[in-house]
Amino acid sequence: MYVLRQNVEAGDYPRVVLVHTAQPEEGERFFAQRWPAATALADPEGKLYAAFGLRRGSVGQLIGPKAMWAGLRGLLSGHGVGKPQGDTLMLSGRFLIHEDRVLWSDLHEHAGAGTEDGEMLAVFQGLSEKT
Repeated sequence: MYVLRQNVEAGDYPRVVLVHTAQPEEGERFFAQRWPAATALADPEGKLYAAFGLRRGSVGQLIGPKAMWAGLRGLLSGHGVGKPQGDTLMLSGRFLIHEDRVLWSDLHEHAGAGTEDGEMLAVFQGLSEKT
């Protein structure tokens, strides 16, 4: 998160919108501490998640070996586990959207999934060069 925040402040990233399934007040409190430059949107009913093809994870996707390994790496890096909020079974994803088009997406296959930022940045930088 720290490196990502640095890159946003340096102008390397587009405007960031974080969508969560918690209640609005809970999400505002959480993201105000962790990423105040981002806009947080509450989606407790999961309508945006469904519209973007995100789904609830299976047992294997939530507590399988890949998810557990990612969780252990996070704990060893100093990231703790907080109080669960919203739909804790929902898998996450990331999207790069320009105007009305999704230019890049990363739908996570398990609870600890994620990709390096390089791929998304390359698409964003290509878009920036065209405009």
